[in-house]
Formats: sequence, structure tokens, C-alpha cells
Amino acid sequence: MENFGIREKKAALLRVSILEEMLRLLRMKSINDLTLEELCSNINTTKVTFFKNFSYKEQVLDYFICKWLYDRSFDIHRKRYTGEAGLYNVFQSICEDTVPGKKIMLSLIQYYSKLTEKPPAIEPSPYEYYLFNKEAFEQQVEPLSLQQVFIYHLSEIKTIHPSQYNEVVSQLFALMYGVPIQTHIMELENMYPFYETGIKRIIGETS
Repeated sequence: MENFGIREKKAALLRVSILEEMLRLLRMKSINDLTLEELCSNINTTKVTFFKNFSYKEQVLDYFICKWLYDRSFDIHRKRYTGEAGLYNVFQSICEDTVPGKKIMLSLIQYYSKLTEKPPAIEPSPYEYYLFNKEAFEQQVEPLSLQQVFIYHLSEIKTIHPSQYNEVVSQLFALMYGVPIQTHIMELENMYPFYETGIKRIIGETS
């Protein structure tokens, strides 16, 4: 890894440490109860340093999405899932036990709804992508957007015409953000059955 400078490594390691600590704390409390003082203290940094990397504490979750999408891009690169199975995998990965997916989704919805001006997009450095997924980085996997991930899997479903992609992608986005709210209101923890039902309905209606 001699191609990475010390400054780039240091900055990347700090951002990843912030992310990992945020995810750890979210397993125990809501993002509203999570304070920057606690987060920064736990990783021996300061709020000043935090704000050099993120505009808001919730923006760390945007950073998580960068990592999550890189893993989904790697799934596509390896052709682990195809077509409909690929869509199910995308939604299943939100519900894994290792990630507080429901809290992340609800926190992102709350965060996006409060924004009056969108902060600059987070663009991970090459070394950050290396830390996200070493194997993917070494195989020169290109990070995809969520729209690109959806369209890739839709393109493998022969019953869906390319002219329908934008409409279906919109429905999948609505499903992704709607289910966390629905299950929160219903006081249910498991989101995946609702995701699974939604995907079947969307694909069934489109085919």
C-alpha cells in the first residue's frame, strides 16, 4: 500500500473510526440520544476534528451508505446474485443483524426531512475504499450509485423493458424508505418480510 500517503491514511482511518463508533452506539441508542461528545470521546478525537470531516452527525450515515454501496457494487462485480435475486439481496443486506439497518434508515429519513440545503456529497478517498473492502479495491471495483445497482439487477429481468426502469427504480426507492416508517409505526423490528412482499408486488405488476 505504498501508493497511499500518510496524510490520506490518517484521514481515512479517522473517518472509518467515526463510522464504526457511530454504528456501535446506534445498536444501543437512537441517533437523537447519541451525542457528539460521547462519540468523539470514545475514539479520542474532538468535535472540531469531527466537523472537519462531517457537517452533521447524521451525515456519518451518508458515509455508511458509501460503504454499503461499495459492498453491493462488489456483489455485482462477482456476479453473486442476478436479476430478482440481486434485488432481494440489496434489501436483505439492510436487515442483517450486523448492521442496525432500521435505525439507520429511520435516522436518514429524519435527517433528509430536516435539510434545507443539501451538504456537499461525501466522496471517499481511494484509501477509504480500500478500508471499506480490500478485496473489492484490489479488483478495481467501480463504486456504483443505488440507482445504478437497481438498474443493473432490473436489466437481468427479461420481463422488464428498459423503458420501465425509471418507474421501477422510483418504486424501489419508495419501498426502501417507506418500510422503515411502516414497521416503526407498527412497532415491528423485522423489515425484510415487508421488503420481500414489496419487491414481489413491484416486479409482478411490471412484468
